[in-house]
Amino acid sequence: MNGKLSVREKLGYGTASVGDSIAYSAIGTYLMFFLTTVAGVDPAVSGVISAIGAVWNALINPIWGFLSDQVRTKMGKRRPMMLLFSIPSGICIFLLFTDLNIPMSIKPLYYGFILMLYWTCYTGFFVPYMALGSEYTSDYEDRTVLRLYASMFNILGNVVTMVLPTFMVGVLEKRGMSTGAAWSSTGLFLGTCAAVTFLVTVIASKQKDPPVLASSDARPKLNIVELFREYISVAGLKPMKYLIIASTLGLICYSLLLADLLYFLTYNLGLTSEETPLILLVRPLFAAAMIPVTAFIVKKIDKRGALVFFYGLGAAILLFVRVVGVSGTGMLIVFIIGSATCTSFYWQLMPSIYYDVCEYDLLETGKDRRGAIVSFQGLIESIAAGIGSVILGVILKAAGFDSTLDVQTETAKLWIFNCTTLVPIVFLVLMILAVYKYPLTRERHAEIVRRLREKSKAE
Repeated sequence: MNGKLSVREKLGYGTASVGDSIAYSAIGTYLMFFLTTVAGVDPAVSGVISAIGAVWNALINPIWGFLSDQVRTKMGKRRPMMLLFSIPSGICIFLLFTDLNIPMSIKPLYYGFILMLYWTCYTGFFVPYMALGSEYTSDYEDRTVLRLYASMFNILGNVVTMVLPTFMVGVLEKRGMSTGAAWSSTGLFLGTCAAVTFLVTVIASKQKDPPVLASSDARPKLNIVELFREYISVAGLKPMKYLIIASTLGLICYSLLLADLLYFLTYNLGLTSEETPLILLVRPLFAAAMIPVTAFIVKKIDKRGALVFFYGLGAAILLFVRVVGVSGTGMLIVFIIGSATCTSFYWQLMPSIYYDVCEYDLLETGKDRRGAIVSFQGLIESIAAGIGSVILGVILKAAGFDSTLDVQTETAKLWIFNCTTLVPIVFLVLMILAVYKYPLTRERHAEIVRRLREKSKAE
């Protein structure tokens, strides 16, 4: 766990982040748009569907985190759950983007149920996957690099998700396929990609998740009282308090920007299905180009300082865009870069910050609760996504957005623009304040690791 990781190990772990990005970004970017413009669901109702899915995800996250810490099998601790939920996750993506010929009154119930099933499977993979990353190494720099490798694969998945869906739908429509069938085929492709990359990491991480001999009483047991006791204890850790606040605010911003982006490009700028993927491609390319910059800044000022820097920069760019407006290709690229700055760096840095809390918890409590700790990120992610979707849905409804119209009113377009600039800025500023108060610096973490090693030798 303390040795330096090889490139092969980093690549093997990072591969699943392609599927993670496809699965998460497809839902965050396209589901609400699909529900309102293809399935015909009311915008406010679509927001509620997303919120219900988020609430369910918030409930299931702690359960998977709690059980993940208890798994003891010949396949290891984390990989059994990862294997179990890999293929079902892909199937659910396909179902979510398939417009069934059922009564409109039933559609919200159907999509709400499938979304709950999707979050159950996705979280069942994501929580042990994240926990497995914390067990690869305890080295502050090496685990940051591990997550940057994962970020490279995440960006690859983001490229697929940003570019492919609208392009693929447009091509299939031109070949005579209905809009609904085109979206269903696209969902099938995305789901297959996600499932395959999940399985690759399950196989590649075998050496990092060795077999664990299980005693007769070592089977995972769900004790609700114990679960709540554990999570209250974890939430009470000083670093976790600030991480919970910062993650919630940052992911609400992420959810708003991601969900509203397609509305802005389609209705405010009037881009076609062929033009939109090319513009969206700027986001992942910018994020990929910034990975070595991120590594450099982290090395100079640590992860906390890097987050403050990047989110402050992103907020400033969005404010500039809101004041100047998006009137040409140059400003459009500036806007996309600002949006990417406000979203990409969370995934490059925040997971390894959660990893650092695992050693803090071990030193303070003597407990190894990696699954519980990293599942907080997924729990917060689900809550924040729901809040962001509700905020966007309510604002669009109040502004008079009508999915049956090709041209929206000026009021609707104004608030679509505000939801990609001013509204996210509010959450960004509050997040920066929370990150600044986060206490685990590089030096503090090194001291914790040193004390844990001394304690281990003494025992």
